Amino acid sequence: MSAATLKFSTVLILMVLAGSVSIMSTDLFAPSLPYLTEYFGSSPDILQLTISLNLIVYGFAQLLFGPLCDRFGRRPVFLCSLALFSLTSIGCAMAQSIEHLIMARILQGFFASAEAVICLAVFKDLFTEQQQAKGFAIYGMAVALTPGLAPIVGGYVHVLFGWEYNFYLTASAGLLTAALIFFLLPETTTPDPRALGPRNVARNYYSVLSNPVFMVYACLAGVTLGMIFIFITAGPFILIDYFGVATQHYGYYQAAIVTTFFLGSTLATRLVDIWRPINVLNLGVGFVLFGAAVLVLLVFSGYLTSLNMTLAFMVITFGEGPIFAVATAKAMSAVQRSAGSAAATFGSLEIGMSGVIASLISVFHDGSILPFGYVIGFTAIMVLLLAVIANRINARVRATFL
Repeated sequence: MSAATLKFSTVLILMVLAGSVSIMSTDLFAPSLPYLTEYFGSSPDILQLTISLNLIVYGFAQLLFGPLCDRFGRRPVFLCSLALFSLTSIGCAMAQSIEHLIMARILQGFFASAEAVICLAVFKDLFTEQQQAKGFAIYGMAVALTPGLAPIVGGYVHVLFGWEYNFYLTASAGLLTAALIFFLLPETTTPDPRALGPRNVARNYYSVLSNPVFMVYACLAGVTLGMIFIFITAGPFILIDYFGVATQHYGYYQAAIVTTFFLGSTLATRLVDIWRPINVLNLGVGFVLFGAAVLVLLVFSGYLTSLNMTLAFMVITFGEGPIFAVATAKAMSAVQRSAGSAAATFGSLEIGMSGVIASLISVFHDGSILPFGYVIGFTAIMVLLLAVIANRINARVRATFL
């Protein structure tokens, strides 16, 4: 194995661990959500805020961590954020009220956001666009295992020990990841003493936000990710409360949709070597739109079941694998400087938009499954519009170089 391959593999493994830790903070306790309505004497729409507000903060806090990791380097920000993430996870476990849990989840999302920024920045620091596309596809495959396995583990931990122990498990995983990064990940950039200067921060973010190629691909990734978080937010209530799925079995349904995301990402790693990236992306968009159309039809025809709901989402998440691999690489490659700010903006838009989409489930909650169908349909329309714009931009760029 060459030194370059070893470096790529080592970095990829560490980034997968860090990304998995931040993701598992939600998926581990998702099966406990219906139970927590009675535990805290709260309603489902309030409990869903523990996910949607966490996501919104997770998204927009990245705008702070981008300049921080440019100023102080990737490594120290990585280590500090993981330590504080573990501390706030313990705070979630010790919550005595729904207000306490929501606040702890907001803080947990704040510190978890650093991992998303730094993972993208490290890839940008070290690898070419083609390596990034392959790396993000593999990263997506591996990180996808977390939301697949975490609800299964979380359901059994809830039944055997109690919902609090899922957060203790999250805290332990955060500390273990911090230890591995401390020993194995060197600094990948030269800290910029001017990175936190107000003018530099404003200039860097303006250059990213005014880049149309970056913005289109980042927004496409955001609304596509929103599909997954619609399932994570509404799925436990629909499957457990509406269809009577046992709490400890809910994780298997989520594992099914994550498995197809894994397969879609696997396909993307093969196709990026032989297809143009835009064609790989369009394949993914086709699957997402087909699955969403079927799901909306099932909801409004009254034929939705736990099985066909899961099957439709499996089609959607299969298409999301190619979309995330291409959209992430295209967005990051469109920005030539300040990888931290670019990664922060991408993550903020991606997670922030998905959080807003997930929160629509709570806003329109009426005790039925109809809001679920409305939000899925709205999100699918946004995916289609952004994909059309991405294709037009790609055609214009190709025409320029031909």
